[in-house]
Amino acid sequence: MSLIRRGVLPVLTAACLSSMGLAAGAADAAADREAIEKGHEAFMAAMRANDCSALLRVLADDAVFAPPNVPIVSGKAAVGGWCEAGVREAKTTAASASDRGVTLSGDWAIEHGRFDQSLVPVAGGGLIRAQGSFVAIWHRQADGTWKVTRDIWNSPQPASTR
Repeated sequence: MSLIRRGVLPVLTAACLSSMGLAAGAADAAADREAIEKGHEAFMAAMRANDCSALLRVLADDAVFAPPNVPIVSGKAAVGGWCEAGVREAKTTAASASDRGVTLSGDWAIEHGRFDQSLVPVAGGGLIRAQGSFVAIWHRQADGTWKVTRDIWNSPQPASTR
């Protein structure tokens, strides 16, 4: 009896096609994670450089920031204004993220971790160090790029000056 008549060939064909789909899905997920990693690095480089224009390139048009102790900032233009005002007050001298994790689900990704940022007030004064946790929500845009659409961060204690 032939393989076709016994139904083995269709099953083997379906299994092969299914495994190719899984491999493609894994490759897509790896590419998505790499794109988010590059976006994260661009975000952090913009913070360290006090470069609001570079920061905005990583954000979706509908971005919402929820910084500690201030009202929510909605929209890319508003985030740009908030960033510029902040840079006029204090310059970041160091910024890092640790204990990061990224969860992917289709066109969305959730990044979480810890941050450590050091700033120096423009008007003078001691170093300000802020540490805490963050959650960033990434969304795949129509052009295929990944952008931050929501960013929230907090600290268990007020920023310290040293």
